[in-house]
Amino acid sequence: MITDKPRVLIFSAAYYPWVGGAEVALKELTDRLSDYKWELVTVNFDNSQTEQECIGNVLVHRLPGGLWGKYLFPWRAACWAARRHQETPYKLVWAMMANQAGMAAAIFKKRLPVVPFLLTLQEGDDLGSLAYRLRLWGPRLLNVFKLPDRIQAISNYLVTWAKAMGATCPMTVIPNGVDLSKFKVQSSKSKKEEKRDAKIIITTSRLVKKNGIDDLIRSLTFLPDDVVLQILGDGPEKAALKALVSKLGLGPRVSFLGLIESSGLARYLGSADAFCRPSRSEGLGNSFLEAMAMGLPTIGTPVGGIPDFLRDGETGWLARVDDPESIAEKAGYILDANNAAQIRSIIVAAQQLVKSEYNWDHLALRFRMVIDSLVQLD
Repeated sequence: MITDKPRVLIFSAAYYPWVGGAEVALKELTDRLSDYKWELVTVNFDNSQTEQECIGNVLVHRLPGGLWGKYLFPWRAACWAARRHQETPYKLVWAMMANQAGMAAAIFKKRLPVVPFLLTLQEGDDLGSLAYRLRLWGPRLLNVFKLPDRIQAISNYLVTWAKAMGATCPMTVIPNGVDLSKFKVQSSKSKKEEKRDAKIIITTSRLVKKNGIDDLIRSLTFLPDDVVLQILGDGPEKAALKALVSKLGLGPRVSFLGLIESSGLARYLGSADAFCRPSRSEGLGNSFLEAMAMGLPTIGTPVGGIPDFLRDGETGWLARVDDPESIAEKAGYILDANNAAQIRSIIVAAQQLVKSEYNWDHLALRFRMVIDSLVQLD
């Protein structure tokens, strides 16, 4: 009889308090799969975090080194993991993304080929430029795709990319999900009852070029003056986006609200009229799913993993890439009261999709099957 939980080591280039979609996915899944003993090795980016701590069900180990530690992480983490494995063997190593974490797992796998290797793909940047940057690492990087025993990707788009990068192992699409306790699926859109003159388009995005916030701002020039934009998020493009707002004379219509904790995000979504992120590239896009769960009419673009869940005229609306006028056309249709009946039917369809296919409880069960298929118990 097995009394000890199987040990699984996760390689992740970043982890809490540095949080993105990949880190959220790790925590949501490991919180729900408590019959494994989870350990995670990452970088102590600012050297101010504790060397070791428990976060949820995960024992987190941070290797020192600051920003440069990220570039040394593949070799240092692989060596550290090999030593730990000699003390108490791991039943599985799991790499979050085909970056330094994936490379660390590949180096570990080369040394200890009997230990199963699971790679998760969460990449959201343009994969053409990303693949070029990855190849600069040389043949070792390609092992990230050739050595895994299984690949789990958050979209069909990323499965196609993995194959192009040389992956031949079994692959499974398991998307990221939505915490339905925070972003509650409702039969009708939650909306404040007070009268207001403005119609609100909202976006929750990192302020980076690939998210197309500049096109969203430009789309306001094709919409009536009573349509305003709320931008939730921060990033390196913030100054340039503010300058664009000023250049276009849109200051009174655009609000930069900064980073909003997830606990407060639903309140902003619930008081908006439409959600839009006109991405230039996207691995999946959790922000879309959260907006759909809240009953917001949602506008995206047909790139990356977005078409997996956002189907034009069925669960949302798709605007053309790099086309502010197309964004305005979709937003104008949504905000037109004459189209309320069709908008409502699409909102309901989107909510049902999120509830049935993108809730973390359901996804964790699917992910457990992947883990169970790889972990070899004595």
